[in-house]
Amino acid sequence: MPSGSRKPSRVIAGRVIKPYGILGWVRVEVLSENPRRFQPGNTFIVEGREEALVLEAARRSSGSLMAKFQGVDDRESAGKLAGAYLMIAPEQMGEPPPGSYWEHDLLRLRVYDVHGEYLGEVMEVMETGANDVLVLRGEEGRERLVPLIREVVVEIDLPGERMIIRPLPGLL
Repeated sequence: MPSGSRKPSRVIAGRVIKPYGILGWVRVEVLSENPRRFQPGNTFIVEGREEALVLEAARRSSGSLMAKFQGVDDRESAGKLAGAYLMIAPEQMGEPPPGSYWEHDLLRLRVYDVHGEYLGEVMEVMETGANDVLVLRGEEGRERLVPLIREVVVEIDLPGERMIIRPLPGLL
């Protein structure tokens, strides 16, 4: 059964790759599907730092995002951010598109088959080339992989913190 709160306290929106130029800009790997996530004025929590960073400016360049944060005004300051994850509170994610779910919403859901048998708790959502895969951990500690596809997932009940699946033959 669930072992605590299912929502994480932070969601990763991006990762600072390296400094860009000498005026405090950084190259960012965007890990958010929300196109408005990196608009000026948005705030990010940076791992290992006490204060939040406010995005001052952002622009696309050569397929990457270049970002400038308030108070980061030179290459040395920007270099200290290299490798750091830019995080937000889950509440800042907004609503997912209709018929879809944010990955962090699926974590810790209890998963049952259509006959009511408890299969485990969602511990991770792995991205694969074809479709996402849920990593379930059962009571006995055994891990199961379940494809996150319509043919398998019958119901997702976020308020009830549970998911019902119809396993394909041979899946379990």
